[in-house]
Amino acid sequence: MSILEYKDFNVALKRTNDNLINNLSFKLDKGESLGIVGESGSGKSLTALSALGLLNRNIFSTSGKIIYKKNNILSLSEDTLSNIRGNDISMIFQEPMLSLNPVRTLESQINECLQLANYKLTAHDVNQSLKSVGLNNIDNVLSSYPHMLSGGQRQRFMIAMSIIRKPKIIIADEPTTALDVTLQKQILDMLLSLKDNMDMSLILISHDINLIKKYCERILVMKEGEAIEDNNSDTIFTNPNHSYTRELVNLKTLSYRDKDHKNGEIVLETKALSCKYLVKDSFFKKKKIYFKALDNINLNIRQGESVGIVGESGSGKTTLAMSIMHLLSYEGNITICDNIDESKIKSNRKLRKNFQIVFQDPFSSLSPRLTIFQILAEGVKSLLNITEDEKIYKMCKSILNDVGLEENMLSRYPQEFSGGQRQRIAIARALILKPKLLILDEPTSALDVLVQDSIIKLLMKIQNKYNLSYCFISHDLRLIKKICHRVYVMKDSKVIEEGSTREIFSQPTEKYTRDLLESSFI
Repeated sequence: MSILEYKDFNVALKRTNDNLINNLSFKLDKGESLGIVGESGSGKSLTALSALGLLNRNIFSTSGKIIYKKNNILSLSEDTLSNIRGNDISMIFQEPMLSLNPVRTLESQINECLQLANYKLTAHDVNQSLKSVGLNNIDNVLSSYPHMLSGGQRQRFMIAMSIIRKPKIIIADEPTTALDVTLQKQILDMLLSLKDNMDMSLILISHDINLIKKYCERILVMKEGEAIEDNNSDTIFTNPNHSYTRELVNLKTLSYRDKDHKNGEIVLETKALSCKYLVKDSFFKKKKIYFKALDNINLNIRQGESVGIVGESGSGKTTLAMSIMHLLSYEGNITICDNIDESKIKSNRKLRKNFQIVFQDPFSSLSPRLTIFQILAEGVKSLLNITEDEKIYKMCKSILNDVGLEENMLSRYPQEFSGGQRQRIAIARALILKPKLLILDEPTSALDVLVQDSIIKLLMKIQNKYNLSYCFISHDLRLIKKICHRVYVMKDSKVIEEGSTREIFSQPTEKYTRDLLESSFI
């Protein structure tokens, strides 16, 4: 018996009248787990948001029907939709930082969630819910603000908020994108167990079709806003009908590592790098308490080399990236391109063109008030001293084509793109400056496997052409294994192991590293 049904559902972009979803029809049965896969921009997230009436009506127009309890969700009032959200249908969003209030503690946000729904839980129940998604030190988590947690910790908190009221349908939009490999399986196993124990239905949206296969009974494949294949998981993998589905199922990522770079010039070097934060409520105390986010980090990256930084959420990987970019206060020394240090960067901002970063959360790093052309042109004008509009436009068009986007997208705004498309824009913004060092913090986590492969090929092509150095921060150890020459393993703010990729993956010395590898099914 179906619990949710889409009938001839359509979504269009109002400003340009472009169709984003065309005549989508499918059913979700009670107690069923349905996986939705497809490339970035195929309409996966739009489909999910529509089930809760969350599409911005000023940007998108919709038609057709989404039937829940014999009612068309598209025609329900906001009050009725508010009662459905969280109580009947709950969603785990792809970008948790955008879903959490930045000026309120997490405790106040989870309490507000319960109060608005008139749903009562004891403090013990709340703590158990947070522990079930892998969060520890609950008191500190609840007293923290969203920016004080890592991307993975924020995602886990969002999952806890989504399941706390035990809804009938859970829609999980890339729920493990920001999680390290040791927690991905735990979170998905927990969602599946919750679904089975409470006879709930699950819609799991992911670009990883192998993950979908493991956790979903049925798979819906989307491309360019249409459902091109809908069948049980076994049939999809053994006898796919559509050529695109066959391409997804049969994709084998090649290894891109070339020769080692032991004798290359050092492009980045950190010595005794440390970073600490003042603990909340410690500011006015006589003896201040600090949390060490980085502890005595020593690393180097040579010209033309790709170095991977791996570790669980909260281990300090992103803090390391932000420190290298001089976006955080730190202790110790950071030297880039032989002689660029903190004092030179402060006195000459244009030196920043030599090192760029692609952030984990592209939407937060792209201004919603600027078009894609303005976003790409901003760095060209300020750091490359190029002012001719025609030349800038050609550069923007070229780099956008390189990352698989079209020229007509230059006039759009970030909120008009999917998560994966926004990530490609963020990569284009960094590459257009032709830096010597590029830091990539989960650069392909929001991309489907085919686009991920094309982006990695693009990055490797550019690296070979310009002899660029890459610092890859990723939870995807399979990706790190294929593209990085060396690997640093981080745990609890420290580097606990380092070596060549071959050494780390074949003969790790630390138990933690072995646990990471086992969790990745490599």
